Amino acid sequence: MDKVFFVPEADSFQINPEEARRLRRQYLPRVIKTVVKNRKWSIIDHFYDRKIDEKSILIRALGVSVRGNAQYVLNILNHDDRFKGYKIYVRTSKETHETVKEYIKQNHWKRTKALDKHYNCKMEQCKYFLTESFFPYSWIKKPGQVLIDTWHGTPLKKLGIVKNGDKAHLQAIQQKNFLCADYFLYPNKFTRDVMYDSYGIVSLMQAKALMLGYPRTGGLLQITDERKAEIRRQVAPNGEKVYAYMPTFRGYLSDEETINREKDLLDHIDRSFTDQEILYVNLHHHIGQALDCSAYAHIRTFPPLIDSYEFLTATDALVSDYSSVFFDYLILGKQIVLYLEDYETYRQYQGLNMDIETLPFDKAYTPDELVEMLRRGKTYDDSRIREELCGYDSPDNAEKLCQIFAGDETGLVLEEHPHNTKKKVIFYTQCCREGRETSLLAEFSKQMDKETYDYWIGCDTEKVKSHLSSAYPMLHESAVITSDEKIKFSSIGGPVRKKYRSGKMDFDTAITYLAHEYALVPIQEYGYTKFDLFVIYDTPNPDMILALSLSGAEHKALFITDAMLEAVAGGDTILRDAIGFAADHCNVVAVSREDALEQAAGILSDRWKDKISVIDSIDGLNKLVESCC
Repeated sequence: MDKVFFVPEADSFQINPEEARRLRRQYLPRVIKTVVKNRKWSIIDHFYDRKIDEKSILIRALGVSVRGNAQYVLNILNHDDRFKGYKIYVRTSKETHETVKEYIKQNHWKRTKALDKHYNCKMEQCKYFLTESFFPYSWIKKPGQVLIDTWHGTPLKKLGIVKNGDKAHLQAIQQKNFLCADYFLYPNKFTRDVMYDSYGIVSLMQAKALMLGYPRTGGLLQITDERKAEIRRQVAPNGEKVYAYMPTFRGYLSDEETINREKDLLDHIDRSFTDQEILYVNLHHHIGQALDCSAYAHIRTFPPLIDSYEFLTATDALVSDYSSVFFDYLILGKQIVLYLEDYETYRQYQGLNMDIETLPFDKAYTPDELVEMLRRGKTYDDSRIREELCGYDSPDNAEKLCQIFAGDETGLVLEEHPHNTKKKVIFYTQCCREGRETSLLAEFSKQMDKETYDYWIGCDTEKVKSHLSSAYPMLHESAVITSDEKIKFSSIGGPVRKKYRSGKMDFDTAITYLAHEYALVPIQEYGYTKFDLFVIYDTPNPDMILALSLSGAEHKALFITDAMLEAVAGGDTILRDAIGFAADHCNVVAVSREDALEQAAGILSDRWKDKISVIDSIDGLNKLVESCC
């Protein structure tokens, strides 16, 4: 029969930056020969050694550029006196850096700097963060830093763990950013509800839900009639009708197939149009450079020197398909034509959050229908859907968002994310490997009392890829929080760990310093989420065992598997040290067999004498959860 012992007097560990800095100074001389010649600082060095600059902002825009939402936010931040003295950094890439620098110069954004280097430093130094997608997984959020997540569009397509296919284990970076967010922008209730359901962590999110239209759609409402007329003179000098074409990426087609598909459509449109019609195209970046529009008589690419959203205000209609851009364009009240010739194929492949065939917009299924509808113009009524999806929009969307950078929430529509009083329980199993541990967890997960507990399975994004057959359908049937076991160490912690592992430093000495680095891993992976119970269920990785045992969970449990005992018996002293240390920071330590008790006891401190649990059934796992919660 399973027996479970709960030990309340588990050792506690609190991150103390001052103590960590003292230890860094103490341990530096011990590793100086290793690091002084070529000391490369990591994110952990910056976490402990950089102070927060209260007037600094780091922006990561979609496409590592400054177009779209970032354009309108940067206009406010650079020209509003409230932000005088602020330093604003925009993340770039090798491909976008020079373009962004020039764009910053053209817009007279004197408070803004394009950032392609020293990124780790700024992530640990800036006060405010704004992202349309995510910040790197390596970022460790400091207390006092503020993350605003705007996402990047109204989610027509399935997202996250509900997306089609066995991909629930691929959401680590998105989930981590959501858990770290302080404000999450939702342009409408449809987006809010979809995002709540898509990633399985809404009851853990501490962010305030900010009900506000996107800065870019506010920008659409700001464009004056004079500016629209000026754009029309540039793009339609002879008074032509102007249409925009913005299709989405089709993952079920190869790039070559996509290029051929787009070329066939554009060839037909070019032949059908008169000299009084022009189609401007903005193809997905995967294929945009592969199609040359210069040979067409009636087709152009989007004008490069005009902001895309400014340009849209000067068009007569938008042609799209499954791109969320049509939700933005909706605010203009102009004609939208959805080209859906592959609707069933795309819907089955991608998964959609709404049946767009029920939307009031024009829907074309052949090139001839598309041309005919454009010439006919708008004949439908979209007032209801516009009110539903654009109700939080106004010309000052960007202005309202930027209030947060000044610490001002006045007039903002803020909601709490839906929380509950259920106990929060997570079982971490590294890769869902084949074996009885995973089989037991799968059966337990099916009958877990989810009326009483919010329950997650934690796993490693990369390692699950090699064990999909045993991971699924379990990861579909339960909520999942994925992470990344590629633990990084500081310029001092790395050499300290190396000395310990090579036998040149004892464990007790090494862990005195390394505990301050291991304790950052749960923050890196789960933010400041407070689980009621964190079960280190099945991982042979000593670094991960140490890190998770130092999490801030209310209660922690450690399973010592047969494979771990076998490794220790074979001479793995590193794993032995990790198990012994981790156990003293847990409330429950368990093995799966009665005859494994003696071997496990030989690894653990006297605290665990006669208190090691034996758990090898669903009933035992239930007792574990009940005893800790």
